[in-house]
Amino acid sequence: MVKDGFISSRSCQRALEVINDFRKEVSLPIITRPAGERPLCYSVIDGHQILASLPRIQRLHKKVTGLIRQMFGDLIEPLNDQQVACNINITQPGGSYRYHYDRNAVTTILYLNETSGGETECYPNHRLRVRSTYLQPGLDRVFTNAMFRSIFGRQVLVRPTTGRLLVMRGSHCLHSVREVNGATDRINIIMSYDVRGAEFANRNQLNSYLYNVNARHTVDPNEAVHRLRRLRSV
Repeated sequence: MVKDGFISSRSCQRALEVINDFRKEVSLPIITRPAGERPLCYSVIDGHQILASLPRIQRLHKKVTGLIRQMFGDLIEPLNDQQVACNINITQPGGSYRYHYDRNAVTTILYLNETSGGETECYPNHRLRVRSTYLQPGLDRVFTNAMFRSIFGRQVLVRPTTGRLLVMRGSHCLHSVREVNGATDRINIIMSYDVRGAEFANRNQLNSYLYNVNARHTVDPNEAVHRLRRLRSV
């Protein structure tokens, strides 16, 4: 679902101001991971930093969470991992974000500015889920393959537009960020949701891959270890 004008241009501008003020105080490393045709190259303000220093972003997270609860009820809630539940992704000109599936069921992207390039490239419902830890990574690689995508995938491009909100089933929607062109950073807020009590077998490895510039990962840990879920009574 794409919802234009979810927040006003003025709200976006205020959010960008506090983010840029934070970036003046805190040096954010550029995290790079090779990934074939579209590498991961971005900077991130993680959930711990947002909770400590950016109350305006917390309020936007709360607003989006209200919409998610309207859509899905109480079954879906913010991811039970403060570092991951709400992030600010900053993709500099020339940067991109690799093709991937999310660990969590529902992902939202709130775009704070417009850029040349930097579209979110989506393939909805483009994943075959199996219970086998060994088969899932191989199937995911097949579904990610460019030829397979072009034949069997339904491509949807979502352009960064000020105040636009994208809601997607991140664990089943293959997606990536196309290279950002021009001279403006692409800045958006990523918010992650899942069923109550969801846990992930590869949480520490994946967090290191996404947030630690010194991590020595050659592949996304999500490709190597399957997700574990525990459902508590609702």
